[in-house]
Amino acid sequence: MSVRQIAVYGKGGIGKSTTSSNLSAALSQLGEKVMQVGCDPKSDSTTTLLGGRLLTTILDAIRVKGMSAQTVKSVLARGFNDILCAEAGGPRPGTGCAGKGVAVALELLTKYGILEEYGISFALYDVLGDVVCGGFAQPMRRGYAAEIYLVTSGELMALYAANNIAKAVREMEADGAEVAIGGIIDNQRNVKGEEDLMKEFSERLNVPIVAHIPRSELVQAAEIQRKTVVETFPGSAQSEAYTKLAKAILSNKDRYLPTPM
Repeated sequence: MSVRQIAVYGKGGIGKSTTSSNLSAALSQLGEKVMQVGCDPKSDSTTTLLGGRLLTTILDAIRVKGMSAQTVKSVLARGFNDILCAEAGGPRPGTGCAGKGVAVALELLTKYGILEEYGISFALYDVLGDVVCGGFAQPMRRGYAAEIYLVTSGELMALYAANNIAKAVREMEADGAEVAIGGIIDNQRNVKGEEDLMKEFSERLNVPIVAHIPRSELVQAAEIQRKTVVETFPGSAQSEAYTKLAKAILSNKDRYLPTPM
């Protein structure tokens, strides 16, 4: 069975990791065997799936123990509903390229067949999207995730970052990478006229919106408990919004080459 692999990109602070973790939680409840890989040097993508626990990163582990399958396996953890969690990590502050660290971590997951060994059916890479440098672009360029989802809102800088990511997708596709965008996730911030802004952005980019995620106090309430909304408030409208997103992605077979501004 082939593994469905997606990468979620978006501006820092847009709620990308919150969206990713709730999406992973919802996918797991729909029967998928999910792995979430945090690809941000902050290494906090998976904390709400792990009850607030911060994982030792893949890069930190190989610095201490050396490069081996056992080293990589030692820093994997099971979170909510048996979701397999990992954090790529990055260099020590002030040294090296964080993007390159992401590339190394993903190469090791592939080299040691981690997804296959753990029976993963759906892998989600949560990637920093402010700067799509060579390293942070690796999930696209190296074929780890040929299917990209853009998390944005109606805020100007969030749209600007999403447009830059769309440019990167276009550049890499022109260079021969098999990559395209599956859709836009509108993580709403209650900006005036936000849905109209998002509709126009979607039309300009030639990429559809797969889901509107409403702004909700339940997100912060769940995160205070170090959990996802899907786990903490399973019957809520906000939890249902994440489940709707998961269903939309699972059924989505369309891919789009964006027309960035």
